[in-house]
Amino acid sequence: MTHLAKTVAAVSSVFSVSPSRLLFLFFLTLAAAARAQELEEEPQPFSPQVVAEVERLVEDLSSESYDLREAAGRRLVNIGEAAWDRVYEASQSAKDLELRYRASELLKTLQKRKFSPIRIWEDHRDIVWAVAFSPDGKYLASGGGGQEMGGNWTEGSDFSVRIWNVKDGSLHKKLDGHKNAITTIAWYPDSSRLVSASSDNTAKIWDAASGKEVATLLGHTNRVGAVAVSSDGSRILTGSWDKTCILYDAKTGKALKQLDPPHYGRIWSVAISPDGKTAAVAGDHPYIRLWDLEKMVVKKELQGHSQAAVAVAFSPQGDRLLSGGWDATAILWDLEKGAPSRTFTGHGGTRVEGVAFSPDGKRCLTGALDKNVRLWSVENGDHLHTYEGHTGCVTKVSISKSGRLAASGSWDHSVRLWPLPK
Repeated sequence: MTHLAKTVAAVSSVFSVSPSRLLFLFFLTLAAAARAQELEEEPQPFSPQVVAEVERLVEDLSSESYDLREAAGRRLVNIGEAAWDRVYEASQSAKDLELRYRASELLKTLQKRKFSPIRIWEDHRDIVWAVAFSPDGKYLASGGGGQEMGGNWTEGSDFSVRIWNVKDGSLHKKLDGHKNAITTIAWYPDSSRLVSASSDNTAKIWDAASGKEVATLLGHTNRVGAVAVSSDGSRILTGSWDKTCILYDAKTGKALKQLDPPHYGRIWSVAISPDGKTAAVAGDHPYIRLWDLEKMVVKKELQGHSQAAVAVAFSPQGDRLLSGGWDATAILWDLEKGAPSRTFTGHGGTRVEGVAFSPDGKRCLTGALDKNVRLWSVENGDHLHTYEGHTGCVTKVSISKSGRLAASGSWDHSVRLWPLPK
């Protein structure tokens, strides 16, 4: 008996799982880890042999032979990513209408495989309100709390922050200490620490390696609904349902300044620009405030949403802001002009609760109460893909450093890891 077989037999006897089922789960985990690593690594050009095979197989899709067509389709599906561009081209411009139709049908299968979830974490017992990739791309942090039952909210019982290993899906650390729901998570730029905001009126700084609490940020008198860390790792900005924002020293956790005047209502989201000079604040009001963090004054108000703006994110270049609102739209703002440059719709008239930019600023994600995550082109506004699978409303979304992985949290208590192919 091999070492693997002995291990499987021993584990299956302990957990009352059949050896065949355990082997299936084992290899499924290996496949997910390989897929995650493949997407995180810089994509390599496909070999000339593969390109030539794809070309031949696409031609076979128009063959008069049924068996040859079916065999070509199966092989193209197995080839996967390398076949995508050529099959898409055939579906759009092939002169043979039959080929165009068959390529279009094949594309649906390829698309489903290409964008299917890499991993689903279901360890949370409550709604997942927060997801955030570490800047180095190694970890994904998630947290939540509470239940929604027919319009009635309960407090819940799971207020832990969990840090997941993106590569193999394992739980790196479980951070316990909050006494109410986790609303938002932000990482330090060097990935050494993270900050969690909570409905217990506090935010906490954690050491990512040890999982130990470093400091508790005090000063708010109501739920802390938002948190951001400056790109130089020196400051933390929180936003609360008490309508205030507080700036903290990221090293010590000591409160430095409070943004005054208070916001229009409860604060749901804050963001700090890449240069650290500007903060965006959004909450129970259509207007988004841009704060000058050097002069500590409001320098501009962005007016475009018709209902509350509840999610904000700066572009990597800092010249644009993406916001999500309860008016079922996401707005791309030109910050120099202080005006909308593009509006994204398509979430079925439901609130947009999560927004994120890709690292190159060319794509963005939105998550909404329609249970879907949508991928958009920032450059032309095209809808690129809809990620389906959550059975509850989507709360937050995040994109990894490589721009090839996305994550979403949901009312269905799960965290999903999605591929974001270029």
